[in-house]
Amino acid sequence: MQTALHRATASFPGGVTPSDCRTQRLSHVCCLPRPHASGAGACPAVSPSSGSSSTTTRGGCYRHGACTGAQRARYGTSSSSRRTAVRVQANWGAQVEFKAGRVVSNSPVAAGPLHRVLLDVGPLAGGYSVPGQFVQVKVGDSKPGFFAIASAPGAHPGGLLELLVKGVPGSTAELLCSCPPDSEVAVSPVMGRGFPLDRLPASSTPSVLLFATGSGISPIRAVLDSGALAGREVTLYYGTRNEESTPYRELLPEWRSRGVQVVQVFSEGDRGYVHDVFEREGLAALPGEAPGRVGALLCGHKAMCQAVTSLLTNKGVPPEKILLNF
Repeated sequence: MQTALHRATASFPGGVTPSDCRTQRLSHVCCLPRPHASGAGACPAVSPSSGSSSTTTRGGCYRHGACTGAQRARYGTSSSSRRTAVRVQANWGAQVEFKAGRVVSNSPVAAGPLHRVLLDVGPLAGGYSVPGQFVQVKVGDSKPGFFAIASAPGAHPGGLLELLVKGVPGSTAELLCSCPPDSEVAVSPVMGRGFPLDRLPASSTPSVLLFATGSGISPIRAVLDSGALAGREVTLYYGTRNEESTPYRELLPEWRSRGVQVVQVFSEGDRGYVHDVFEREGLAALPGEAPGRVGALLCGHKAMCQAVTSLLTNKGVPPEKILLNF
């Protein structure tokens, strides 16, 4: 029989039910409300404004601390179970097969806390082909957390995938942040369509705007490092609380050296939020005579994504050229 744990959403895009929306904040893969697979209206409760996933269940949250060897034994996992498949039934009937993965490294990258977690997922890494795709991760018997892949496809050899994880208290993300190297976790196949970059051919979309807040930089970083936007005019609007809470700040000089214009926006300052700065400083710079030659990628707070989408469409940017990673 399906348990409350197994009723956790097993594939987020298009598959979140209203009850799941009320009990989870899903990480890095949701910016705007989308219709449910059942045909119901968009769920107003999905709000990833924290940039992170909360996996609180109806009966409370699963908090088991760091996944040490003793705790792995408690959870029923051990080194002998590596690559063993576990099937979880999703609410709408889809099967998600989790396999054992291993934490290769885990280090803090910014206040939040935000951690860079490198996972060995073995052959599952072969399913990653488009920036913006994601995986589900379970620590012990926790509900799945949803994490966009932060590394570009093929960036790490040998079955490795990099995640940017914000350790929200009481969530699977917090458990993952506390896992030391060589800990075992359960990982789903790579999921989602990612950013449909084929809608932005270089010949007709020479200018691309990127918008990210907090840990939403994860799939945007994957796009930048993939080289998919090489040779274009690229501007990144990147919002965080302050410098100390900015993931990948060490990569900003490298991105600038590749020609990316990086506009940092700190909410603790007096400039406002990403959409405020874009409206005030960037919107007028869009080519008014040819808005169809502009594309945009967004990931982060729902309010930011909605506001920027409205600004762009009102300016004449085609909706099909405003991309989300789900």
